[in-house]
Amino acid sequence: VYGDVALDEVRGGTIISTEEIFAWLARRLKPDRIVLAGAVPGVMRSESRQADGGQVIAEITPQRLAKLGPVLGGSHGTDVTGGMLAKVQAMCSLVEELPGLEVRLITGEVEGLLAQVLCNAALESGTVIRADLVR
Repeated sequence: VYGDVALDEVRGGTIISTEEIFAWLARRLKPDRIVLAGAVPGVMRSESRQADGGQVIAEITPQRLAKLGPVLGGSHGTDVTGGMLAKVQAMCSLVEELPGLEVRLITGEVEGLLAQVLCNAALESGTVIRADLVR
């Protein structure tokens, strides 16, 4: 799924983000994992490093999110839904709400990576968001 225009009873139409769609689906389908594929290899330590392959943050929990806020930013391209910060905040809220849920952010620009991540939950690629780091 991906973000799109949605009908809105108040405004007539609005943009709904991928994360909003996944949250709606996850509350009903109760998945163990969600994989979000984007243009960068995961959540980067510095927005300015995204384009040059800077350091990926391997794990994020809702408890650590406040400390990471300053290194999370918007999007390099047009993104009316709030960029990486909004994406991470939404997914942190979702993993708190749905016990056992894990969200992984990966790049969609490496051929075959999405299939590998979907077939192997233990594959360490990108950034994983979960309620705690205890496995």
